[in-house]
Amino acid sequence: MIKSMTGYGRGETELDGRKVITEIRSTNHRFCDISLKLPRRFSPLEAEIKKYVSTRAARGKLDVSIQFDSNGDDTGNFTVNLPLARTVHAMLENLKQEFKLAEEISLATILSFKDVIAPEKETPETEHDWETLRKAVEQALDALQKMQETEGSEIANDMRARMDTIRQGIRDIEALFPPALAARQQSLRERISKWCEGVELDEARMAQEIAYIADKSDITEELIRAQSHLKQLEQWLDSPEAVGRKLDFLIQELNREVNTIGSKASDSHISQAVVLIKNELEKIREQVQNIL
Repeated sequence: MIKSMTGYGRGETELDGRKVITEIRSTNHRFCDISLKLPRRFSPLEAEIKKYVSTRAARGKLDVSIQFDSNGDDTGNFTVNLPLARTVHAMLENLKQEFKLAEEISLATILSFKDVIAPEKETPETEHDWETLRKAVEQALDALQKMQETEGSEIANDMRARMDTIRQGIRDIEALFPPALAARQQSLRERISKWCEGVELDEARMAQEIAYIADKSDITEELIRAQSHLKQLEQWLDSPEAVGRKLDFLIQELNREVNTIGSKASDSHISQAVVLIKNELEKIREQVQNIL
């Protein structure tokens, strides 16, 4: 089953009585690009988190956000940086004396300086933190992949419908080609006869040359290869592996065969069928860009 690269997942766990929320958003990307937004406590786990996420994601840009629940009862502990506060107070006193100011130094003024009051630094227990955090990351990845599978199923259904249209187009071309080839041979014969009017022609040689030109216009091989590519495309849609790049390559090959059919056949009805097929291929190609 194919998966979309677009999705969202959320997971929760508790660490030291505080709720930890993990959110993962995935969008299109040629490679696997993982970016993290973490509380300071989890900074030592950055490499471990990326490694774990990469085992579950083949492609896509994944934004991983991990945070403590700000709506919980535990708002975190804060500490006063007394040495910094004393330094700030002494600096302000010196300024008062220098400029002979009468205004009193307020607590609000001291607190306006950065880091006078700051969150208490936590000492991470890396192994314990990761064992707990991994549960939330795994929940988020499970939810993300479920959404990707749901969207991937919709994409696959759309692609199969368009492939049916392409198959019908190929069948139409197969039916149109023999009379179109015969008509072209007859047209060549008539034109040669007109150009060489009054000149004795070697019928065998003319037939040979016309057959050679007709052979150059034969699209049988291209039709066979196009049908083979469609069969392979159908098989890959049911593959459990990440097949986005394979499908992209296959669509390019199909498009190349169809272009060759259009240029070799030189028939207006076949050209119309080719335009229809190329239109469907382009829509499939756009869908493939969003597949893992």
